[in-house]
Amino acid sequence: MLALLLLLSGCTVKLISSYDEKTDNAVTALQKDVTLFFITVQSQAGLPECNYSNHIGFYQQAKVDLSAIAVRSKAIAANEITVEQVELLQDSLTALEQLHQLGCFTPSQVDNLRTSFDSSITAILKLELAKKRGG
Repeated sequence: MLALLLLLSGCTVKLISSYDEKTDNAVTALQKDVTLFFITVQSQAGLPECNYSNHIGFYQQAKVDLSAIAVRSKAIAANEITVEQVELLQDSLTALEQLHQLGCFTPSQVDNLRTSFDSSITAILKLELAKKRGG
């Protein structure tokens, strides 16, 4: 019985994936791009430059970046929480794009949207950094 207990105590169960530096770096880079986008559209409020058509490149690049993060996250075992967070961020980007297609953002809308995106991105980064401390 003692041998069995010693054997079991030496086994560790890993319930979450390890820290992934590439995910951390990619999400951090995306955060910078999203912040630049919000600063830009806020400065363009009321100007023709604020129109969606002038920002299609941002949406395309952000979708590509998020897709790469999602694929990488899904390829890592026991990484379901990160996968879910990235999928929620993708949904938020889709909703942002649809809202932008309806018209330009007001400065107060930009503040609220930026806060929401910052919260989502922060959650992903907090989890990755917690994995780093735990790993």
